[in-house]
Order: sequence, then structure tokens, then C-alpha cells
Amino acid sequence: MWISYSPDLRYWGDSKLIMKPMQYHWDEMKIGPGVPPIKTKKGWLNIYHGVFPTMDGSVYRLGVALHDLKDPSKIMAVSDEWILQPEEIYEITGYVHNVVFTCGAVPEDDGMLKLYWGGADKVMCAGTARIDELVEMCLSTPRKAIP
Repeated sequence: MWISYSPDLRYWGDSKLIMKPMQYHWDEMKIGPGVPPIKTKKGWLNIYHGVFPTMDGSVYRLGVALHDLKDPSKIMAVSDEWILQPEEIYEITGYVHNVVFTCGAVPEDDGMLKLYWGGADKVMCAGTARIDELVEMCLSTPRKAIP
């Protein structure tokens, strides 16, 4: 996962690698961005996708990382556990099997997060989570972020 900067949202540069997949973990094959990061008191909450290879194909899951508020290129913590994986039949079977892929997130004033994801590239799903619990996952079950 990379970060880039732009003075005008047209020309981008100063790109920097900030996070890579971690071997022998749920996202060991590849990782990528999800929804725009969510500002919290403890840092930018990043919901990203990770892919794990299996004999039956890849499994796409969602995880969380916490970035520094002043310098988002600094990763403070990455949860070693995923927050969402394909479990329902409509996430397991579809155009692309075994996929949950984040499509949107709406932070609410009461601390809840409305999360939207695609299931098996066939359906749209929605659910809720507590933002502070996602942040706490990063801090309580951390692993090293590989830059």
C-alpha cells in the first residue's frame, strides 16, 4: 500500500510504500486500500482488503490499520485479525467466489460506522461496527507493519 501527495489533486508525487502483505497471515498474498480513512482521536482508521491464497482460490477479507494523524505515512498499528470475511452464501458464491470488498463507510456522530461491501462481486451488503472497537483491535492485537 502506497501513499502519495498532491498540491492540487491533479498532479501526484512523493509516493512512499507504507505497508506490504505479511507472509503466513490472513492477507499474505496482497493488500489494497478500501474506503477513505476515518479520522479518530487515536489516528486515521484505515479499512483495507487483504487476500489469502487457498487451494480453492483466493479469499478476500477486510482488516484495519491505524495511521498517525499528523503523518499518515506512519502506521501506528495493524490488527492481526480481520474484521470481515466471506461467510454468507452470497459472499462465498457469485461472480468471484469468497470475496468481501469494502465499497463505502459512513462514520456517525454516535461512534457507529455504517460499512458497505460487495459480496462475491454479485451483491451489496451493509452492516455496522463501533469505530472505537475497530481502533482498539489495531491496538490490542497488533502486528508489525512491513514497510
